[in-house]
Formats: sequence, C-alpha cells, structure tokens
Amino acid sequence: MHALQIGADVGEDLLAFGDKPGLANSVSHLKSLTTKNAGLVPGSLHQALEVYFLQCRRRKNAARSEKRTIARVLGLHATPLSAKSLADTGTVRMVTRDRSAKTSYKRGTLLVDRGNEDLVGSGDTALSVPVDDSWYVIEPDESIIFVDSKGSVTLAVLRGKCGQRPDLLTYVNSIIDEAVNDRKGVRPTHGGELVQFGWNAGPRHARVFGLVNNLTNKKKLSMTTRQQKDSRALGILALSWNLLVASLPAEVSTSCIEAIGEAGLPAMTVKGNDLDFGYTLDLPGGPLSFSTAERAPSEAYMSQNYESPIHTDQLYAPYAMNWVTLHAIMDPEQCQLHGGRSSGGNYVDVSLKVVVKCATDTVMSMQPCFQHGTTLARDGVCRQGTAINFSRHIKQAFDEAIAIEGDVKAMVTRLVEEEE
Repeated sequence: MHALQIGADVGEDLLAFGDKPGLANSVSHLKSLTTKNAGLVPGSLHQALEVYFLQCRRRKNAARSEKRTIARVLGLHATPLSAKSLADTGTVRMVTRDRSAKTSYKRGTLLVDRGNEDLVGSGDTALSVPVDDSWYVIEPDESIIFVDSKGSVTLAVLRGKCGQRPDLLTYVNSIIDEAVNDRKGVRPTHGGELVQFGWNAGPRHARVFGLVNNLTNKKKLSMTTRQQKDSRALGILALSWNLLVASLPAEVSTSCIEAIGEAGLPAMTVKGNDLDFGYTLDLPGGPLSFSTAERAPSEAYMSQNYESPIHTDQLYAPYAMNWVTLHAIMDPEQCQLHGGRSSGGNYVDVSLKVVVKCATDTVMSMQPCFQHGTTLARDGVCRQGTAINFSRHIKQAFDEAIAIEGDVKAMVTRLVEEEE
C-alpha cells in the first residue's frame, strides 16, 4: 500500500494517490477499494476519504445554491411577460408610435449625435440625430417599449436586468474583451469590433454552412486552450440568450423561438462538443455548470466599440436582440464631454425616429429589417455587448447543406468533430 500524505488540498492528495498504477483510477474508485479491503486500509486513509467527500458535497451544494441565486435574480426561469404586463409593473413605459412611411436617408450614411458633428470626417455624409422635435430620445435610465397602432412591438429597451449581480457583468465583459483580442471580426468596414460565434455561411465568394473558425492565433494555442476559450464564449452567449428571452416582451421571445423552430438550424456549439444544450460559466469563484439549460441559437456576436452607418439586415425572425454589458467613459480628457457633446455609440432606429442612449446592462429587441445604425462614438469611451441574430443568408446556406446531407444531426456531428 502506497504511503499517503494528507496536505491542505485533500482532493489533490487523494487524486494523486489514486493515480498510482494498480490501485485506483479515481477517488470514487479508491473509496470503493478501501471499503472492500477495510481490514488492510489504515484509519488515516478512511478519515481522509470522509473529509474529502464531505468537502465535495459542500462544494456541490454551494454551486447548486449559487445557480439558483443567479436564476432567481436574473429571472431566468420566469415566464416572459407581455408588453402590456411589463408596462403594468410600473417600471416600464409603453408608447404607441408608428414608423415613418418613407425615409430619404441613403444606406451608408453616418449617424452622429447632435453636438458631436466634429467626429464626422471631411467629405462624409452624416445625419445628426435627433433630427427635430418629432424624434424620441430614450435616456440612459429609461425602460420603454414601443408598439405600433396595431399593437405590435417595434422596439424594446429595458435597463438594469443584471443589476443585482455586477460580478456577472464583470465576468461577461472579461470574456468579450478576450474574444475581440483573440478573434477576427466581421464587417471590417464598420467601426470597432464585431466577432461572430456559432454557425455561419462562409465567405461571400464561397458559401458553405459550417462552424465559425475565427481564432487568429490558433496555431500557437493548444487544443485544450482553444476549447476553453470556445467554452467560455459559449457560456456567456447562452447566459445572454436566456436572459434576453426571459426579460424581453413575450411577443418578442415567442415569435423568435417559433422562427427558430421553423428554421430548423442547430443550436450554438463549438468544435468537439455536439450537444445542443448545457453551458458553463467559468466564474472566479469556481465554475458553474447549467447542464440542462438552453444554449443560444445558431448565430451570435460579441462587440466592442462597434459602430455602423445606416443599413438594414435581412432576418428569418422578426427581431434581433442584444445585451449592452458595458458603457463607460475610460478617459474623460480624451472624451471631452463639454459644450453639449455626447459620448456617442447610441443605437438609432431611423424609420421609428428613436435614439437609444447607450447604458451598461441594457437588454433590447429591435427590427433590423428597417433602417438602423449606431452613432459615432468619442474616443475614451468603451462599449461592449452580446447580440443574437437570425441572418437569412445563414439559413439559406443551412437549407442548401441539408438538401445535400439529408440528416441534420449527422451533419452537425460531422462538422463539430472534424479536424480544423
């Protein structure tokens, strides 16, 4: 029998003992062996095993309690409320407002907040917003839902959904920052960084359905490191999706879930993991595994200081969703907020004539098939967030792939397991 050194970390000592050839391949196996051979095992080993398994139970119970707390304070298990029910809570306003029948603003026109016209380059065409008093500006502390005259939700902006857990926002922002530094973004003609995750349709010149593969230094990273990075990204995007679905009006959540079901695209996943449910948050206090929770849909993004001119996006769902996780002035001197200037980076729904002032911890749903964009931002400001999208060209690539492959599960398994 090998000697056993009981140190500060009982678990590591026992696992090291269990790794000895011919004895045990796990602590559970080791406990089974000591039970069967009780007369040959010293009392110190029995005692160490009892201490170890007591610690395991305590850690498991603490993790279970922490998961319940997160689900409760974020409302992850709550049934989404309708727009009217949210307004009835008294914390959200509901405003009836129809879109303009026609706008004369050209695609590619820059957007800039009034007072920030100095950010527009010479020769660039820009629209200063709000244009006039007919526009609506949503203040940073204002939660509001816009519906049209038929009662359909057009834009929802809800603040402070993660306010009781600022540590989660800090964690999410750390993963976003890691992602934008590790990965190649999309839409290079727009400002800032927009990094895609999940499934995509390949480059424009060679459409093919497959997993996003955008790590810029993957040749220098071990497979374990790459999988850890992918798993962390998968985790915060799943958290984002579950938070958005539970928080936004039921009209938005239900219609998007129905569109996902009709489209048939697989849920988000990463190389080496062909499951379509479950995720882990690798928090500083220890990992939390939500093994049965829903993952994000097939397409999601992380952004940092992203800016876009007026444009439209073609989706197979009626809405897109996003979660602004950070809006902070990092360098006041560089930002120069004086003389009516704004930090910028605000979302603009052009045909609805609404400007959404950017603020940390804001969940939103919008209709990107209508003209929209973000205003130019001043230097010294940091903005980050996650987004869930439903691009029509990705669904088209998926439909074409299925027409050839025939079986969704088999195709997903092959794409997830194949070597990069």
